[in-house]
Amino acid sequence: MVDFFLLITLTGAGDELQGMKRGVMELADVVVINKADGANLAAAERARIEAENALHYLPRPPNGWTPRALTCSTQTGKGIAELWKCVLEQTDLTKANGWFSVTRRDQTRRWMHEIIEQGLRQRFESHPAIRKRMEALEQDVLEGRTTSFRAARTLLEIYAEPKPAESHSGD
Repeated sequence: MVDFFLLITLTGAGDELQGMKRGVMELADVVVINKADGANLAAAERARIEAENALHYLPRPPNGWTPRALTCSTQTGKGIAELWKCVLEQTDLTKANGWFSVTRRDQTRRWMHEIIEQGLRQRFESHPAIRKRMEALEQDVLEGRTTSFRAARTLLEIYAEPKPAESHSGD
């Protein structure tokens, strides 16, 4: 959960990564081509232009920000100030149009749900009867003796079984 998504890439990252980069580029507020120095300067600028063109084909984010592509060199420091300026511009824009607080509220709600899911999973997996049956049911699924749905339903039913009431003498 972030307020600003920065994608840092290099020139010549390879066509095999294009599909993955496209998915990540859809999330990016800024794409930075790093190592834009020395003999790599021209290639970095070409990569920046390609990234900028790709960003124009992606749907515009609902927060009002227009993603952009930059070059930088962490070795020389070139482009770092421009990158920081973009971070500040995006923050100012999203705070001014209310999107920052909307996003923050959505993030905290999602975080709450993730914490609940983690807690439930931990309780489920630590339940003695589940631990006792899990491995056998997993093996049954792997060997085709039962379906994943039936095994899951069995485990959930075991988990949901009411625990025997403790006896309270003198009630």
